[in-house]
Amino acid sequence: MDWKLTATTLYCEAVKKWVPIMVYKDGRTNCGYFHRHRVVIKNSGGTLQCHGPQGCSLCEAYKADVFSRMEQMAQEG
Repeated sequence: MDWKLTATTLYCEAVKKWVPIMVYKDGRTNCGYFHRHRVVIKNSGGTLQCHGPQGCSLCEAYKADVFSRMEQMAQEG
């Protein structure tokens, strides 16, 4: 299967909303909510909870899932 990107909507605890998460074939990730709103969410202690898709655990988890399914499909077929 040839693909360029895949996307899903997941619940983000940092912004308390459902957000679109994209994973590109080259491994890049993007969060539609962060891209649209350009937000940086801080907790009461002043430390960053959301700093965009780079290093985002939600984006990284979805990317890992996508590539693991791709590898599994390649091994089966």
